[in-house]
Amino acid sequence: HDFPQIPIYVSAVNKGMLQMAGEVCDGVHLHALHTVKYLREFALPNLHSGLEKSGRSRSDLTLNTALFVIPLDDPETAGKAELFVRQQLSFYLSTPAYKIVADLHGWGDVSARLSRMARRGAWQEMPALINDDMMDSCAVSGRWSELPEKITARYGTMIDRIAYYLPFVPGEVDEGWRQTIAGFKRAQAKTSI
Repeated sequence: HDFPQIPIYVSAVNKGMLQMAGEVCDGVHLHALHTVKYLREFALPNLHSGLEKSGRSRSDLTLNTALFVIPLDDPETAGKAELFVRQQLSFYLSTPAYKIVADLHGWGDVSARLSRMARRGAWQEMPALINDDMMDSCAVSGRWSELPEKITARYGTMIDRIAYYLPFVPGEVDEGWRQTIAGFKRAQAKTSI
């Protein structure tokens, strides 16, 4: 075909997929349910193991992730965003595929409880189990203009591309998006000096 160098990206959470991504893929999509501890102690070592197996380096692999964010500019919107994040975390932590994140942080008991609640369909009750430590570890909060600086400080050069994981209604927060884009441009200018 006419496109011989189509980049291959996969999603990966656990050891086997992370190592395979490092070995043979051009990029990896890391799930929004992650923490810096998970990245440093689990994801990156397994990606590097795959890279080493194929004789490649970190520059041969693009790391992408979605990130739970809570823009604080408007209290009503911030409350909705926080509830959304708690709902998402409670769902994902109830799922065995993401057990590694819970185990790394000592959240295994909460994860098991969430799994039992999910089996009963107790979706509305589950977000109450997500505590502030979980929120702080898995999400970034701040004004739209502050989010890029906070994200850059948290991740440094670990991640190549970041997308926000939040409810999105086109046209609803255009000024917030402008502020966050300007913030990332400022952060990029600082790192390229």
